[in-house]
Amino acid sequence: MLIPALMLMVFATVSARTQPESGSPDGLDIYLIRLSDAPLASYRGDITGLEATNPGVLGERKLNVASSASQAYATFLEGKRAALINQMDQVFGRSVDVVYEYYVTNNGMAVRLTAAEAAIVAEMPDVVVVRRDYERQLMTDAGPAWIGAPEIWNGTATGGMPGTKGEGIIVGVIDTGINPSNPSFADIGGDAYDHDNPFGSGTYVGVCDSGDPSFDPTFPCNDKLIGAWGFPTVNGGDPRDNDGHGSHTASTSAGNVVTATVVGPTLTVTRTITGVAPHANIIAYAACCTASALASAIDQVVLDGVDVVNYSIGSDAPTSPWDPGDFDSSGFLAARDAGVFVATSAGNNGPGAATVGSPAVAPWILSVGASTHDRAYPNAVTDMSGGGTPPADMFGKGFTDGYGPADIVFAGDFPADVGTTPELCGAGAAQSNTSPWNPGTFSGQIVVCERGIYGRVEKGENVLAAGAGGYILVNTAAQGESINGDAHALPGVHLGATLGDQLLTWLASGSGHTAVIAGAVLDIDPANGDIMAGFSSRGPNVPAPSIIVPSLSAPGVDIIAADGVGDAVSWGFNSGTSMASPHAAGAAALLMALHPTWTPAEIQSAMMLSADPSAMLKDDGSTPADPFDDGSGRVDLTHAGIIGLVMDESTANYTAANPDTGGDPSTLNLASLGQGACQDTCSWNRTVTNRSGNTWTWNASVIDLSGGVTGDVSPTSFSLADGASQTITVTLDVTGATLNTWHFGQLELAPTVVEGDPAPPNSYMPIAAFAIDALPPALDLSATSLSATVAPDQTTNVDLTIGNTGEQSLEWSLFEYGPITAVEGGWSDNFDSYATGSQLHGQGGWKGWANDPSAGALTSSAQAVSTPNSVEIVGASDLVQEYTIDDGTWTFSGMQYIPASLSGVTYFIMLNQYDDAGATNNWSIEVQFDGTQDMVIANGNGTGDPLPIIYDQWVEIRVEIDLVNDMQFFFYGGDLLYFGSWSENVSGGGITSIGALDLFANNASAVYYDDLSLQPSSGFCASPADIPWLSLSDTSGTVAGGGSDTVTVTMDATGLSSGSYSGFLCLETNDPAAPLVPIPVEMLVGYLNYLPIVIKG
Repeated sequence: MLIPALMLMVFATVSARTQPESGSPDGLDIYLIRLSDAPLASYRGDITGLEATNPGVLGERKLNVASSASQAYATFLEGKRAALINQMDQVFGRSVDVVYEYYVTNNGMAVRLTAAEAAIVAEMPDVVVVRRDYERQLMTDAGPAWIGAPEIWNGTATGGMPGTKGEGIIVGVIDTGINPSNPSFADIGGDAYDHDNPFGSGTYVGVCDSGDPSFDPTFPCNDKLIGAWGFPTVNGGDPRDNDGHGSHTASTSAGNVVTATVVGPTLTVTRTITGVAPHANIIAYAACCTASALASAIDQVVLDGVDVVNYSIGSDAPTSPWDPGDFDSSGFLAARDAGVFVATSAGNNGPGAATVGSPAVAPWILSVGASTHDRAYPNAVTDMSGGGTPPADMFGKGFTDGYGPADIVFAGDFPADVGTTPELCGAGAAQSNTSPWNPGTFSGQIVVCERGIYGRVEKGENVLAAGAGGYILVNTAAQGESINGDAHALPGVHLGATLGDQLLTWLASGSGHTAVIAGAVLDIDPANGDIMAGFSSRGPNVPAPSIIVPSLSAPGVDIIAADGVGDAVSWGFNSGTSMASPHAAGAAALLMALHPTWTPAEIQSAMMLSADPSAMLKDDGSTPADPFDDGSGRVDLTHAGIIGLVMDESTANYTAANPDTGGDPSTLNLASLGQGACQDTCSWNRTVTNRSGNTWTWNASVIDLSGGVTGDVSPTSFSLADGASQTITVTLDVTGATLNTWHFGQLELAPTVVEGDPAPPNSYMPIAAFAIDALPPALDLSATSLSATVAPDQTTNVDLTIGNTGEQSLEWSLFEYGPITAVEGGWSDNFDSYATGSQLHGQGGWKGWANDPSAGALTSSAQAVSTPNSVEIVGASDLVQEYTIDDGTWTFSGMQYIPASLSGVTYFIMLNQYDDAGATNNWSIEVQFDGTQDMVIANGNGTGDPLPIIYDQWVEIRVEIDLVNDMQFFFYGGDLLYFGSWSENVSGGGITSIGALDLFANNASAVYYDDLSLQPSSGFCASPADIPWLSLSDTSGTVAGGGSDTVTVTMDATGLSSGSYSGFLCLETNDPAAPLVPIPVEMLVGYLNYLPIVIKG
């Protein structure tokens, strides 16, 4: 769909409460600002008098930040930023608080502004993007050996070069910080290796640099851990790990050889563990997870000379990697320009299709899915008796001791004291640790819980708190057969969906059920490995279907590594693509040490070309994996260092491939072949370069193609001397294949083996092509809104052009919007059943934010629609009502009363995801009522304009929510404030669910709400109706590919008083990207010189 943005609001992507100061009446929040000049790493010398700094232009591998050219250009950028800061100071009459400045990988800054100020900044010279700060999310004893690291360590897979364990390579870990006391990060490892500091002994960066303002003499850097950075908006600027996640990922990628003892609640195990690159140096960046801090960290890794970055951080939902508001994607593109390799986690939203998030969809970052290795701790449910016919022993996972025999019961048979989902063994918000039952509900039974919503370990803690003696977690069909060996709080077993169904069926028969939890045993078996984790996010790539994601897979299930908060020394099991990514980052560090002249793109290609997927299985453990599961396959360091062929790509080509500017991502020289729209035939050109050190002949063929697909490659054979390159053309023919389906295959490049010479291993590129008959219709709309000024008793015509840039015919229909019809059966509260002046926290499902009673609110009779009560939102009030709605169309309606004495900024908020701990929060609506400007302002990416506050009377707030089409429409006093996406409007990365209502005072004076309801509805644009002052020349049509229709919209002011008249047209099409497009229409009768407000985004 191609539509112009006539009224695009300033990006705003995090709720006001995510920054400590946001609760103040001034309404200041952090906004990221991008300026137009290239950052230092990407500057190519196009400004007279300033020489290029980009290492690619200069023929260097890494950015030299100390060169005279870099210093001169950095000074130039500093002047530009200073000019903008000075302009903001003058315009706003205060010294703006600049939180971060960026110039290395992004050019811009992060500044505390109000929403109105941000809109003004968006119009200032050189400003490209203004975006509200947003959040990303957090996404080894056996792992390194399973991916072949020992063969590079000992020199057997290095092509005759000495082995390496990453000596001299700096690994930067952008995460939650690091535990500096853990032996995994000591100067001398358990293998007696004494690290060398590449900066020189005693020279460190960050809080260990005595010359840096952040210097912390209590933080113990050494020749291994050569620096740590904190960021002022994260954990008070302390780089010590506040979660354990950062220590785990750092230990996995580059941690020392150590003897690690994992102390579980019921079982303890000791293992020798090591990072993939155990002799590399580490710098930690405690920046998780606000975009402003992450962008600053990305700048800093380049300034510190980091070689490899692990970034186990991302979002659930992807955005275009070329989006200028996506600061980590753009930052990492410039970091690649600077010679830095980046690995990132693909995400933990599998096994559903199209679940890889950002920035993992970017082609200049290695995105990593999670699979198993050969070490497991199987556990079992045995000796079952009672009921009908007891099933045979059931084998699963669980790092716990044994228990039983004991009675075994299903949690769903015990009514919940809290919440309504006892079968899920959780209550309240997702990921919360609230038990559905009171203590003493159980008396030592083994309790069976279904998986879903709440954390696996948290469920066990909840049943233990209610009196259980054992715990069995069973998957549903949604999770399939993927299971985890968690260290549970009580003896426990995790079973896949098939065994889980059998167990529940047995428990539903008869009575007197008993069983035994056998207890975990160590099992090292190759058959345990190379199975995709069910949670690992899958392709295809939503914003760029022609880029195959993930890039590859690595071990990410039940990984043992360092953890512990602060300085507490401990190790633990973790699972996730967060654990897989550092395996790949460590592998890249070994390859960079082995091949120091290779570019990051060449290293990425070597890892992908050498990853043979032939043994990989889907999460059911039996079906062969496809490229959307594991990309190129599992990392294989037995081949990566000696692969022979590598592939490079330039930043200029990455930038030019942006499909939003007419680029084609399938043309990028990647070690994969993707095509999101293959019509009859499709082809790719790929250029490979011989880095083997010898001349070899390679034979090229297309193999393992899906049924009905044929493929050719040219040339079929080629010889290359060392350093020489060859372009290969691969062509697929899908005319005999099933249409509208993805088809897979591989390009194989096999060297001709000469007896007595050690040939390079075969190289493989995955192929994924979506077969189509013709390009689908693509709506090209001339306007997203229509407005006209009409003199009294006159008419005017406005043309709306409906174009089709696709090939298949576009079917369209256009009608006038009628009112939505509410359906009974939803939620409502008029506050009249509560005592006047009572605290709502704990009543009627209401609670304070984060389940904090002090954030609750009182009922009040000072104002009311239905008597006697409303709710007063004032001061610290931050009142939450949770919902569990994930489908359908809904109408939220509520009455709001704002006294004319309003002081401060108060908020109406709805979230698509909410939990008390704040781990998964995503905002769909954030509307501020600004008493300093007397305006209603919508923060987010929606289309609309601010409205004036209506004081001293009850005003309806109405939100039409369409979860089916991911849309919302917000009305204030009957006027449209904005419309846009539901899941992506504010914080991004959300889901199509209604998670919570939040009435947030933000320390403002009192505002009242009454008669709130959330009801099912017939849906927006579901009821055609007549707008009496509007008529259409045509209401439907068919547009051939490349053609257009024009509809004349007539606005008639006959008999109407002066004023504003508004409505909606609803355009329905068969464009899969634009099935429903609402078009706001406004007629201003008697107004002169009306111009729409345009705000840059």
